[in-house]
Formats: sequence, structure tokens, C-alpha cells
Amino acid sequence: MTPKSGPRSEVRKIQLTGGSTYIVSLPKKWITEHGLEARDQVRIEWRPSGTLRVIADASTIVRNREVNLDCKEVPDHMIFDHLVAAYLSGANRITINSNKEFTRNQSKIFRNFVKSTRGFEITNDQGSKLEMISLLNPTEMPLYSSINRMYLLISRQVRDFSDVLIGGDPEILEDSAERENEVDALRLLLERQVGQILESASIEDSLGTSRWEASELCKLVRTLERMGDHSFALCDLANSYKIPSTISMTSLPISVIPIWQMSIKLLISNLRKRKISEIHSAKSQLKSAQQDLLQYEEELRSSNIEIQDALFLDRVSESLRRICAYSINMAEILMNIQTHRDSIQVYP
Repeated sequence: MTPKSGPRSEVRKIQLTGGSTYIVSLPKKWITEHGLEARDQVRIEWRPSGTLRVIADASTIVRNREVNLDCKEVPDHMIFDHLVAAYLSGANRITINSNKEFTRNQSKIFRNFVKSTRGFEITNDQGSKLEMISLLNPTEMPLYSSINRMYLLISRQVRDFSDVLIGGDPEILEDSAERENEVDALRLLLERQVGQILESASIEDSLGTSRWEASELCKLVRTLERMGDHSFALCDLANSYKIPSTISMTSLPISVIPIWQMSIKLLISNLRKRKISEIHSAKSQLKSAQQDLLQYEEELRSSNIEIQDALFLDRVSESLRRICAYSINMAEILMNIQTHRDSIQVYP
């Protein structure tokens, strides 16, 4: 169904009927758009902000968002970006058109998009027209489960990096790029879901996350994705360059890893439970580790360590420091969420 244009709000007067009941009439346009009739029921929710939300539970109309992409107007190097934009917009169907046969490069871009996201499949490829549809119900992937999956992937990357430093088989790093791609795909999925929560009351209810909290979780997801970038950078470093023989798990910068692992575990556990003291503790440890790494990097620049080893250690320290910094951001986001959960609405 094509969305109707025009104003999406109206001012209505409160009326008194029967001497004790206040009523507000519903706009005819809204009734028509939702396929409702007289005597159909609507659900009214009283939101924490004091606003009322009217939900057309009886509506049988299914709305889908469609995006059309014309290759004549979009250069090849921007096609993937436009497909991601369509995905994040909540599109259920993406149609791609061209005035000639798709090139091999364009077809590769379409396949890469499908591999890089969750739930989209190519359903119709006519050579110069291609259709993709989403097969994933947004309520089938709970937000917190996806966030926990991101954490597990990132934690595994850092653990594998540590294992290789102490003599583990470098082959355990071979699937680090695949894990990094999964972290990116989960980030896109979660941002798509948050967008759908902001637009749809039914999805907000089914996922059990308020719009305010969903917007904070979106910030948290981006923070995790950046941690994933640096965890992959560590694996790539250990896989591509010689590891210094002087490196030690009990000395900086590597000694920070157990501190980060313990802190991030506390933070993730507080997505659900409410132990603000654990968030405080994790943030304090991370800030201390971050300062230690900054000082280590300053000292490293004036040391007489071989240049190749010094460069390796500096890059390790920088990635670990940034991982700690993003974890600190995560702690602050969790504090925002906890404070909002614990706040009370006061009426005059």
C-alpha cells in the first residue's frame, strides 16, 4: 500500500459525553488508512511520558517498505552503500533496475550485499532487473541476543590473538576475517531493528525494548563494532608480522587484555541485571588500563627496542587502548540506560 502524503497530526477537542466520559474523535483518514470500521477495537496505551498511543490492532492491512535503485543514476562504487541504506531504512523489498544487462562487477556487488546482511535473498534476476526481499521477521532476533553474539565474537578474536602470542597455532586466526564480517552484519541488523522499533509500536512491544532504550542500544552496538575492528586488526597483525620474542603476557601492553576481558564481561552482564557498582568498577579499571597504555606508548618511543618490534608493540598498544576507550563508552551508555530505568515520572 502506498503511504499517504499530507499532515500526520491533527488537533482535536476533548468532548464530554454522558456526564462522566471524555472522548476524542479519530481522524477519518487514519481510520481509512488502517482499514477500520465502526465498532472495530483499538488499543490505547498510556506511555511513561504521559502521551497516549492509539494502536489499530484490528487492522488487516500489511505495510511493506520498498526501495527502488536505478543503476543509471548510481555509480558502481556507490551501489553497495545505497543497498545498505535501503537495508537500514527497513525496506522489505529492494528492486534494482538498469537500462542494460548488469555487469559482472554489479552482480558481484549484489551478492556481496546479500552475504553482508541478514535475511535478504535475491528472488528474481532478469539480467537488467533484480529483486531482493527480506525473509527475516525482525522479532525473531532479540536485540540482546545479537549484542551478546557480537561480544562473544570480539572476545574470541582477542583470545585467539593472545593464544598466538604465547606460541599457539597461527591457523586459529584464519577465520578472523569471517568473524569480523559477522560482527559487521550483526551491527547492520541491529541498526535496522532499532529503526523499525522507532517506527512501529508492534515491533517495539514484541521486542520488549522502549524507543528510548533502543536508541541507546544503537550507540552501544556501534561501539561494539568499533571494538571488533580493532580486535580484527590485532589478529591481522599477529598473522602478518613477526611477533617480538620479548613480548610477555605479564607486561604491557599485553597485560591489559585480562583486565579488558574481565571488565567487558561485567558490562555485558549488566545489559540485563542492575548492578551499577559493577559498571563503576569496570569503567575505573578500563580508564586505569587506558592511562597505562598511553604512558607505555610514550616510553616506547624513547626506548632502544628494535624498530620492527617497537612498531609491532605500538600498534598492539594502540588497538588495545582504543578497545578500552570504546568499552568505557559502553559503560557510560549502560549508566544512561540504568538511570533511565530507575527514574520515576513525577506529575505536578
